[in-house]
Amino acid sequence: MKLNAVRRNRIVNTSRIIREIWTSRSISRVDLSRRLDLNKSTVTNIISNMLENKLVLETTEGPSTPQGGRKPVRLEINRNYGYILGFEIRPESYTVVAVDILGDILFSRTESIDINAKNFKDIFFKLQDDLEKELTWIGRPLIGIGIGCSGIIDAPKRIIRASIPLQFTEPFDFYKEIAIHSKVPVYIDNDANSCAWGELTFHRTQNLQNFLFCLIEFRDVAKSKAPEQTAIGMGIAINGNVYYGRNCSAGEFRSIYSKRSKNSGQLSLNYNKNYPIVEEPEIIEHFIRELSKHLALFVNTFNLSQVFIGGDLGPHMTERFRSVLNEEIRNNWPYNEQVDCEVRFSTLGDKSVAYGAAGLVMNRIFIDLEVLEAEDMNRFGSLELVGNDAV
Repeated sequence: MKLNAVRRNRIVNTSRIIREIWTSRSISRVDLSRRLDLNKSTVTNIISNMLENKLVLETTEGPSTPQGGRKPVRLEINRNYGYILGFEIRPESYTVVAVDILGDILFSRTESIDINAKNFKDIFFKLQDDLEKELTWIGRPLIGIGIGCSGIIDAPKRIIRASIPLQFTEPFDFYKEIAIHSKVPVYIDNDANSCAWGELTFHRTQNLQNFLFCLIEFRDVAKSKAPEQTAIGMGIAINGNVYYGRNCSAGEFRSIYSKRSKNSGQLSLNYNKNYPIVEEPEIIEHFIRELSKHLALFVNTFNLSQVFIGGDLGPHMTERFRSVLNEEIRNNWPYNEQVDCEVRFSTLGDKSVAYGAAGLVMNRIFIDLEVLEAEDMNRFGSLELVGNDAV
């Protein structure tokens, strides 16, 4: 279905209004009109639909103006409007979180399960059905699902181009095989990109623009059947959006030193694959130092404001990582002034990818309504939010 110009303009304005309410947390109609340069009747009309559909609520009155008069009624997003499921899918297990639309985690679980290209579709629909039944206690409807997994994912088209861990050796059309058959909108992205979306979406008040999210995982080779213990992925945000590159492979990483090693992994580590490297201080030090050299190069080349690091880092590693990374950023910078880049560590640990996948959904169905497919708008109910003009 194609949208006519009037319909498209209304969708864009609705998206802008939702984004502003969501970012501000509480705002009046007058302030919405002023900030977005929209006339008051447009704002009132769109807000009426949102109130009718219970996406937004009128809350306690704010302070009156200096001239006195009636206090403005403020608007905020209704956190009980629905919940979102975010998944991280790994070959040997999955992690799922349920979050409300303000980003608070309502439920989480990690469970062992064998997942690969052959059973991916069946397992997804079983998990969706089982969790919807189990989570009725949340008391609100499921409105969207996000999935993060390793591999080259064409997120805009929702195609898994390749995934070595999940054994996708040929492109899998996730949209046609799964998303289009779901009762709610379903989105998929690379695991590190999902983490970047999580930072952009749930830290919206910080107006993040240019940063890198480095996702680090230490795998049990025997259980996961992975070729290496270490896995590193990077999600790159430029001007407030995740950058995918021409073939959606931006963020795939391999050290320039890796060929010096007998190991075939992403870094030049030599270790016994049957022994956990997290228990080997010298190897971990090598890991931190080599990865930090690469991150420093990216920070200074692209003038990034933040580096987020998430995944399987215990507390004993985080401070050492911060120290080494800041040192390497300084070493890589040729000028006298200090590099202004903040190093942050995700507090979500093994939930980082699943939470980020939920953030991806939030961004699609609340922040960027104008990029929704017509079918997804029907599933989500966005057609009601933007009125019933002809399409």
